[in-house]
Amino acid sequence: MRISFSGHETFVCRQFWLKKGFEHLLAKRSFNDNDAVVHLGVGKNMTTSIKFWLRGFNVISDEDEVTTFGTYLFEGKDPYLEDTASLWLLHYSIIKHERVFIFNTFFNQFLKEKNEFTKPQLISFLKRKTEENGIKHFSDKTYDADANVFLRTYNRANDGKADLEEETANLLVELNLIRPFTRLAIDGSTSIQWFRVIRESREDLPREILAFAILDNYGMQVQSIAFKDLLEGINSPGNIFCLTEKGLEERLIELAEVWPTEFNYNETAGNRVLQIKKEINKWEVLDKYYG
Repeated sequence: MRISFSGHETFVCRQFWLKKGFEHLLAKRSFNDNDAVVHLGVGKNMTTSIKFWLRGFNVISDEDEVTTFGTYLFEGKDPYLEDTASLWLLHYSIIKHERVFIFNTFFNQFLKEKNEFTKPQLISFLKRKTEENGIKHFSDKTYDADANVFLRTYNRANDGKADLEEETANLLVELNLIRPFTRLAIDGSTSIQWFRVIRESREDLPREILAFAILDNYGMQVQSIAFKDLLEGINSPGNIFCLTEKGLEERLIELAEVWPTEFNYNETAGNRVLQIKKEINKWEVLDKYYG
């Protein structure tokens, strides 16, 4: 994927921004219109940020056309993002579509090195990835801004400077995926901000969201997927939803039990495999949840 940083204008995506931007385009308006800031009710930099996040979450395409995913969620099923399942979908979407580098590389690569980390450690990783791909370093300010916005997408800032109401609206806070904690420095003189990501069974992750992610990521024509790929492959449900091995297996068994004509999960000679027994429409799977 293309390595890039910034574009968000240092603004974390707010919960109401995606719907606001989606409706802006649905009304045949452009983000380049002179009155875009008036119609959206935000400043110019925030207008740029809204467009960035709409693309990042695959609500609109790079050509600013609304996507099937955007239409499904914001014109029909959950436009106000009142259901946590919709946040899981958006979390999956921004990683899978690889338009915002830090989200994809964090869940697919960084967590395989560290599940407890500081912001400087995350920034150091981003710099290393930049070097490995032969790309000239970005400024320290750029790396810091990306790491800060990324972490605040999943957390409320606790520095006393941010507006509490705004921080509560940070889009993916409710998922409780990246958890802050403090640890004393080696000399014991100061407390250092750390973050932790723990693999869990994710019982709050609806089976329909998991099934959609599998069908969307691997294609609806794929007939067999190895368990190892589902656990730790690129853009796998194991990586994206931070599932434990046992938790993922239990959820796959559940899929096969709930939809026995569509899915089968088995182990042969030590090889665990999810079989997709017939072509399944991923949107119809989501309909089973949203109704």
